[in-house]
Amino acid sequence: MRWIPVHEVVSAIGLEKARGIPYFHAFTGCDVVSAFRGKAKKSARQTWNVFDDVSETFTNLSQHPTLIRDLDLQRLERFVVLMYDRSSAATGVDEARLDLFARKQRPYNSIPPTQAALREHAKRAAYQAGIIWGQATISNPNTSSLAEWGWTQKVETWQICWTTLPPIAASCRELTKCSCKKGCKGRCKCFQSELPCTSLCSCICEE
Repeated sequence: MRWIPVHEVVSAIGLEKARGIPYFHAFTGCDVVSAFRGKAKKSARQTWNVFDDVSETFTNLSQHPTLIRDLDLQRLERFVVLMYDRSSAATGVDEARLDLFARKQRPYNSIPPTQAALREHAKRAAYQAGIIWGQATISNPNTSSLAEWGWTQKVETWQICWTTLPPIAASCRELTKCSCKKGCKGRCKCFQSELPCTSLCSCICEE
């Protein structure tokens, strides 16, 4: 058996952060909510330390929320941006995705999720932390439909709604981008694919 002095933990991290731990735990990955690829609890905790504005959101969503406010979603977006790139000035994940993928040449599986995917993820974490865990001591908890919290019903089963955006083909040619330094000819990926350069490219091509 192990004795864990919870009061000392609360005293060390502060009452506000202690109240927000349930949602923080669910949002960053638990048994029933997915995690962010390549981002463990340690890096998430370090991000929380440098972006304290999200503490109020974590606390609100840990206490039986009825919805997720726009302000809370904005804070969660900024938190995720900083978790992937501590130096980023972007406030939204879509903006950060473009910057990391196009200009910093990060691979596609190492950038934040889209805003649409993050919204559904935030809902599932809120359901688990605020509605399930938040009412753990209530004999008859008041639960709402999973359809409101990032799930979809298929026949008699519930499935995760990963995003409300249409799927994109893995071989989509429009994702081709280049990083040419001396003009987009010859070995240029866009030139070879007969595609014009786009904002995804890190070249200085004007065509």
